[in-house]
Amino acid sequence: MSNLFKILYIENRYRIKYWYSTSHLSEYDYLCGKKKCIVFLAADYGNLGDVAITYAQEIFLREHFPDHEIVDIPISNTLSSLKSLQKICNQDDIITVVGGGNMSDLYFDIELLRQMVVKAFPRNRILLFPQTMFFSNTLGGKYLKYQAVKVYSKHKNLTISARERWSHEVMKTLFSNSKLLPDIVMTLDKRKPALERKGVTFCLRDDFESKLSDDFKSILKTHIGTKFDVVDYDTHIGRGGLSVMEREEELNKIWNQFGCSQWVITDRLHGMIFAFITGTPCIVLPNNNYKIEGCYSWIKNCGYVFFEDEATIMQLEDLLQKKVNVVDFETVHQKIIDRTEDFLRT
Repeated sequence: MSNLFKILYIENRYRIKYWYSTSHLSEYDYLCGKKKCIVFLAADYGNLGDVAITYAQEIFLREHFPDHEIVDIPISNTLSSLKSLQKICNQDDIITVVGGGNMSDLYFDIELLRQMVVKAFPRNRILLFPQTMFFSNTLGGKYLKYQAVKVYSKHKNLTISARERWSHEVMKTLFSNSKLLPDIVMTLDKRKPALERKGVTFCLRDDFESKLSDDFKSILKTHIGTKFDVVDYDTHIGRGGLSVMEREEELNKIWNQFGCSQWVITDRLHGMIFAFITGTPCIVLPNNNYKIEGCYSWIKNCGYVFFEDEATIMQLEDLLQKKVNVVDFETVHQKIIDRTEDFLRT
C-alpha cells in the first residue's frame, strides 16, 4: 500500500468523523464569552518530548496572555471537539498548534489534523509553534506538501515557525510568514539547587531514527558501567491517554532523574533539551536526521552540553572524566526567551 493511498484514506476518515461530530459539547460551555487561547494537538500520548512541548507551550501562553483562558485540546479529541470549538470561538480568540517534529508525511496523521485546524478557523490569529519540517519525495510526501502550502498560504493571519535552520530554509521557499525559533521546551528552567549528582543516565533511541548500532550501544554501556552507576531512562513511556496531571507527573520524573545524574548520554532531541533545562552535563550523539544537530545550535554555548558526531567509545569515556567548568545557562536561556517572545509580537 503506497503512502499516498494511506494518506488519502486517513484524510477521508478524518473528514467523515468531523462531519458526523456534534457541534455542541457541554464541557466547553464555561468558555462562552471568555477570551480564549486554544492549544490544539496537545500530546496526551507517551512521547515525553511532545508532552514537554505541550507543557512548555501552555506555560508560555499563560504567562504572555494572562487575560485568556488557556484551553488544552488533546490530540485524541481533535475531531470530536472541532465543531464545538468553532461554535464558541470568536474572531479575537487565539488558535495555537503545538510544535514538534511532525510536519511531514512520516507522521501524516498529525499533519492532516493540523491542516484541518487551520482550515477550521479562517479569521482567527493562528500560531504554529516551532516544527521540524520534512516531506519526502514520494507521492504521499508531494501530495501532503502541496496541501500544506495550499492550506497555510491561504490563511491571512497565520504564523508558521521552524525550530532549526534546515526546516526554515524549506519553509522560506514555501511560505512568506515563516520564523526561525528554538524548540519551546528550551524556554523552561527546571534546574534544582544543591542536588547530589550520581552516575550516568542513558537516554537512547531504539527505533527507525536511531543511527547507533546495538553493538555500539551495548559496548558503550558496558565500558561506562565499569566507572559509573548506569541507568536507562527513555523519553518514551509507551502508553497513551495521559491526563494533564499524569503528563506533568511523568515529566517531573524524568527531569528529576536527569537532575540527579552526573551525566546524560543521549541521541534523543528532547534528551538533549531536558539536560539543558535541568543544568545536567550531557553528551549528545547523532541520530539519522538533522533535528538534533539543528536544535543544538541554540544551546551549544551553555558549556555543559556537547554534541559528539564521530567520537569513539574511548573519547566518550575521556569526556565523562572532564570537569565542566564553564556553565552559562542564564545567558543562553534569556536569548531563547527573547527570540520566542518575538514570535508572539508578529
